Amino acid sequence: MNKYRSAVLALAAAAASLIVAACSSGTPSASSAASSPAASSPAASQGLTSSAPPTTGPPIPGRMLTVKGTLGSFPVPAAAKVGENISGGASVIVVFGLITPADVARFYAAALPQAGYTVTSNALVSKGGQNGALIVFSGHGFKGNIEAVNQVVGPDIGGLGGQNVTTILISPTK
Repeated sequence: MNKYRSAVLALAAAAASLIVAACSSGTPSASSAASSPAASSPAASQGLTSSAPPTTGPPIPGRMLTVKGTLGSFPVPAAAKVGENISGGASVIVVFGLITPADVARFYAAALPQAGYTVTSNALVSKGGQNGALIVFSGHGFKGNIEAVNQVVGPDIGGLGGQNVTTILISPTK
């Protein structure tokens, strides 16, 4: 068993709390032009806001990461420090640091379609001091979620620290 697997699971749980809150507020889809659909939702009264990722600024350079399992490779920002690249059956977990959630959202808005994936949702969410990006995608016989947080709640992820950490979960479509 990988020594960081429990830390990866803790990160996934922290990101999941943002996902649950975002889903209850109705995050914008990749094609949504709304800047904050959460404003009129019950979640907004609990301090959750949601918006589309920024679309301006210079392109964020990327690279193809060889991932464990059957997927082959997957795009990541060039400046990302990869801390985990784990395969469990046909599923893959990649964890990287050093990239803010807004830049993760902006990078994957361009990189996923270029790599042949369809983005079904890409949103920035925040609640209190916690900020994150939530991206849902599919393609090449796989589906996945990308969850980036500005601050990990719980133990630091080995070698990545506790700030600006992203988890990518990819599994085969059934």
